Amino acid sequence: MIAVNEKTMSSVHNGHILGLTAVLFVPVGVFLSKGIAPLFAVAAVLCLVLGLWRNRAVPLILGPVTFALAALVFWALVSWFWSITPDETLKTGITLAATFLGGVVLFAVGATLGKSEKKVLQNGIILGGAIGFSLIAIEFASNAWLTQVMQKFIHNRVTLNVYGDLTNALNSGMAATALFFWPWAMVMRLRFTPKVSVPAICAGLGLIILTYADAVVLGFALGVVVFAAAIAWPRWALWGLGAVVVAGVLLAPKIPGLLPNPLVSGPNLAWLTPSSAHRIVIWKNTVGHIEQKPVLGGGFDTARGLYSTKDRVQYTFPKEITGTTAFSVQYEPIPLHPHNAVLQVWLELGGVGALIGLGLLLSILRAIDRTIDSRPHRAAAVGMFTSSLFLSSISFGIWQSWWLSSILLSAAFLIAALEADVGGVAEPPVEEIGGPKGLEPTRYGDWERKGRAVDF
Repeated sequence: MIAVNEKTMSSVHNGHILGLTAVLFVPVGVFLSKGIAPLFAVAAVLCLVLGLWRNRAVPLILGPVTFALAALVFWALVSWFWSITPDETLKTGITLAATFLGGVVLFAVGATLGKSEKKVLQNGIILGGAIGFSLIAIEFASNAWLTQVMQKFIHNRVTLNVYGDLTNALNSGMAATALFFWPWAMVMRLRFTPKVSVPAICAGLGLIILTYADAVVLGFALGVVVFAAAIAWPRWALWGLGAVVVAGVLLAPKIPGLLPNPLVSGPNLAWLTPSSAHRIVIWKNTVGHIEQKPVLGGGFDTARGLYSTKDRVQYTFPKEITGTTAFSVQYEPIPLHPHNAVLQVWLELGGVGALIGLGLLLSILRAIDRTIDSRPHRAAAVGMFTSSLFLSSISFGIWQSWWLSSILLSAAFLIAALEADVGGVAEPPVEEIGGPKGLEPTRYGDWERKGRAVDF
């Protein structure tokens, strides 16, 4: 039994783990977006166990990105001392530490895949895209028929709480798909001729653009624009993006004040949708809390503890936003999170946390610039970075496990799929068998000690 287990462990490699994860990523994201978090956890644990089994070491690559992630976790846990919700701070802080560790493990594993492992991984990405985009096309063409069937099977009824177009239920999964698109498109161009890859990539791009959620479409479109800029002007695009990131993080608490007040009637509201108007209200409320504790913040993951359903306020938006009549809704001033990653970091971790977060973002851009030589691959990485940051800045809570897992898994897929223009992705050397008394004694100096050289 032991021999069978050892043989099984030796035949399974990291390419199988990441490849199977890539096959499941889009289908799980589309139909059960919160399932991406356990998918990520299983992949990270399996790669960690395999690394410990084979090398007796945790697969890690130490560098600025890893150190910045560790610094962010450290500051999040330290904020327990002044947190307004210390229990939540500690619980979510430990979860964040485990998530970041899993991400770093997957990054290291992806960067050291051999050729055979990389091929398996790329096959998984191709298959995952083919299955995932086919399912998305079916859902868009049938008004989320498969989702409705699954809802009836699980709950014995359709529980979609949306209005009109039921594909709205796919919004979270489509956000994850918009990130997966980048490594998938890159692999399609690597493995297929333009006659096959270009139409496939255009089809995938078109499906994402058809997404019901404007935030997903805008985030993806902005990533495409930055991708094109990085192709045309690689150096200027990276420096320009870095400058925008610096300004955006440092000036984030000032930006909501420059936006029109969506609760006051005026000519500048016609471009707003009800969703964007509500976000602006949330951001303006968030700034008020940031100004109270601008240096240390209120404590990690305390945004959800600021208000409860008892604190709901009725907001009345003027008719200019819908173009018909005024409408009223009831929400907490900050419902669970500010719907903006940068403002959330400012709110919970203060200016110190914002500087650490800025260091993390810049270290990612630095890693992209210094480790990826191929211009198209570097542009794809920058495009995915842009889409991730934009979507995090207008939609989801940055500590939501499924969203963090989507970002980390997509980044791991991209790192693992890169060809040999990234350092450290060459095929691992074949182990010597037997040492000085083994099959190649001349490589260990035996010819000097014993007077023989069998391969001369």
